[in-house]
Amino acid sequence: MGLELSQDRMYSLVSPGIPGARRQPQLRQKNPRPKRSRRTVPFGSRQQTMLELSCQLLNQLLADTMVLYDHYRRYQLVLNDQPDPQLQAMLDNHAWEQRQLIDFIVERVGTLGGTTTVPRQVAGLTVLSRPSNDTVEVAETLSRLLEAHELIIIRIREALAATVPSPDEETRGLLSYMLGQHNSELSTIVEYLADISAVCA
Repeated sequence: MGLELSQDRMYSLVSPGIPGARRQPQLRQKNPRPKRSRRTVPFGSRQQTMLELSCQLLNQLLADTMVLYDHYRRYQLVLNDQPDPQLQAMLDNHAWEQRQLIDFIVERVGTLGGTTTVPRQVAGLTVLSRPSNDTVEVAETLSRLLEAHELIIIRIREALAATVPSPDEETRGLLSYMLGQHNSELSTIVEYLADISAVCA
């Protein structure tokens, strides 16, 4: 999907070259992609209504994921002078994983025949605040990331509950995958914060 990415476009909130783009670049894969549905659904049917709901819920989560991705990219810059390679590796890995989720969501919405969230729509769809430009301590930065993950986890669980009667198992599979990803990243941040507290004690 030949989208060119320039480094100077990767750090601004919902930059036009990356999050929310209609076509997304292929990413290296650590985990198998959720399977895509190839079924056709009669227009106006109950199934069609449920698939439209799936698109709506995914687009809300896409907006959240785009903003969280920008949080990680921003904090990578803010904490660039930190001597701890474990912190930098964690931020790098989480940013890449969030970028991967953006790709998965965009692909799934497209498969369902929907239109993906675009940058100008993000503020009205996300539950997250935009990343701060202030220089903050590591513990405060990670606490902000924890809060963002917790808010998105709530939204994913709500989306899973809303799609229980839906025949769209592929979307439910993607939502479950996203939930696992966020829980894993949240746990990693909690462990890092615990290590910081132990060192400072």
